[in-house]
Amino acid sequence: MMTTTLTLIIPTYNLGSYFAGMLGALQRQTRPFDLWLVDDGSMDETASQAEAFTRGIPNFHYFAFSRHQGVSTARNYGLARATTAAVAFVDGDDLIADDFVQVLATAMSPAVSAVAVGYRWFRTPVVAKGEQRLDQAAMFEQVSHHGTAIGGYVWNKAFRRAAITAANLQFDPTLQLAEDYWFTASFVARTPGPYVYLPAVRYTKRNRPNSTIHRAGFQARAQEDAVFERIRQLRAGLAR
Repeated sequence: MMTTTLTLIIPTYNLGSYFAGMLGALQRQTRPFDLWLVDDGSMDETASQAEAFTRGIPNFHYFAFSRHQGVSTARNYGLARATTAAVAFVDGDDLIADDFVQVLATAMSPAVSAVAVGYRWFRTPVVAKGEQRLDQAAMFEQVSHHGTAIGGYVWNKAFRRAAITAANLQFDPTLQLAEDYWFTASFVARTPGPYVYLPAVRYTKRNRPNSTIHRAGFQARAQEDAVFERIRQLRAGLAR
């Protein structure tokens, strides 16, 4: 039997009908994986669905916060408990291809720091063919600003867990927006690579009306601008 080498960490919060699509995709995965569903104080049926989904499966885990604490705290909870060689941070209201785990786990050889796959969100992606290998500088350029093929999001990537530990990284719970960009850019800035990009689309980002990004106000947007200024400072350090 194929062993698990990847943990999917999925924060959940009031996902409503969107959660069913992700649960179905998890059931259809073509390779075994570990799973942490961390509910962030949902007030709908999301938490009970997550608990039922994981029940009786040894490598599937569920935990619920008693109050809403934010996506970064939920991701950190799963990260602290993962034991596999690599981890991936997936959003519970999105969709993943049936071979999402297979592709990430296969590409994550011992020499690779992180793997990214193509994603679909808003625009139709321009898909190049074949595996691409990137050094640290090229990967940082991809993850440090909006509009790139790879992006700074965490949800279309798998990260080597030992490299996260070596970089002393967690998600910043004080950030309402761009917490994923800060995590990814910090990871690349502290991790020489190499990195693998597989352009074929295996992640679909869905636009849920009451998601954090849609509810963000002026203060959160200002915080996002500050994050990208910090990322620009990381770039300057990388150049040296």
